[in-house]
Amino acid sequence: MTDWTSLKVPRHVRDRLATAAQARGLTVRALLDDLSRKAADDALMEQAAAQMEHLRNNDPESWAEYLQEGAAWEEGTVERIDA
Repeated sequence: MTDWTSLKVPRHVRDRLATAAQARGLTVRALLDDLSRKAADDALMEQAAAQMEHLRNNDPESWAEYLQEGAAWEEGTVERIDA
């Protein structure tokens, strides 16, 4: 059995969600699920970006190593075209 809860929002927010869901061919429940997943993913990406910026600004040597490793991985995954 799934645990359900109610979410209280102002009517104008509910109506805006309903309009957005309908335009996408979704239920409001599905739209909220999609939006919450995107918000969680965005938060993780923002956290990763902040950590990378911190590394770049505070540990240039480790940042250079990170870039070198990334370049090595990229080089190893590039599909070569035979001439």
